[in-house]
Amino acid sequence: MSTYRERMEAYAHHAALLASQDNTPTLCQAARWIKEADKIVVGGAAGLSAAGGMDYMSHETLEQVFPQLSKKRYDHFWKALWDPERTQEQKWAMLAAEALWARFDYPVISAYTHLLRILQNKDYFVLTSNIDGQFIKAGFDPQRVFEPQGSIALLQCSRPCCDMLWDGEPFYRQIARDIDPVSFSCPTEDIPHCPHCGAPLVQNLRGPDCFIPRETMKNRQPFEDFMKEAEHSSTLFLELGVGFNSPGLIRHYFQRLTWLWPNARLIRFNRDYPSTPKKLGERALPVGGDLKENLLKLDRFCQEEL
Repeated sequence: MSTYRERMEAYAHHAALLASQDNTPTLCQAARWIKEADKIVVGGAAGLSAAGGMDYMSHETLEQVFPQLSKKRYDHFWKALWDPERTQEQKWAMLAAEALWARFDYPVISAYTHLLRILQNKDYFVLTSNIDGQFIKAGFDPQRVFEPQGSIALLQCSRPCCDMLWDGEPFYRQIARDIDPVSFSCPTEDIPHCPHCGAPLVQNLRGPDCFIPRETMKNRQPFEDFMKEAEHSSTLFLELGVGFNSPGLIRHYFQRLTWLWPNARLIRFNRDYPSTPKKLGERALPVGGDLKENLLKLDRFCQEEL
């Protein structure tokens, strides 16, 4: 059995090989598969947004968008957000900066726009681990987007004393106005608290025991109903930018169902980890290289196929 390091090296080698080749034939085949599919299950993760510049792991992004944090010698924004030595005031300053950048102020990423055109007139459902709201911003049907990880746009009681959810934007705007540029912290009085019990508010994200799933899970039943129909249809799993941060939600789920459903196919777009399981054979299509450029080309090929 290969070690984790060996598997990662194999992924990197395969990704480099695919990126070095002309993938026009592969994208043409992907366009045909999309045309032939009765149902399409879209899986979108961080790599899809990163293709449009929303890259938490990029030092260049940190320098351009959060220069104060770059001066504190963080390598990238993700490292800053998980710094165990942050004070509560620094934590909320970073959370506010992230939410305003990623959820509220970031423009629609072209990769999502091309994806929406690719899926026009198709029966689709989106499963995403992203919390940036780009699918909705780009014009995807809100009733066909399932975001089980939660939303940084909403705040909830950390206790929780109730199931209330609050719009986080006003709190984030106030915090951003008051951030100290040197310490990158906000005043203690800016930290939001529950108006009912006084406990600190937290973002409505899956993970903590206090998580309130009401808003996040509203599309769970429609998604499950769609998947029941998809099991007996010609179904395409279209996976975009899904790595190994939380592979169980989309990556492993999609390849397992492709294996179990005889009429299913899988297309995996991934710059770093495009490999698909050998047991899926010709029912899986790995696509490496730049995701933004690949979706641009795929959009064009799909329009030609119409």
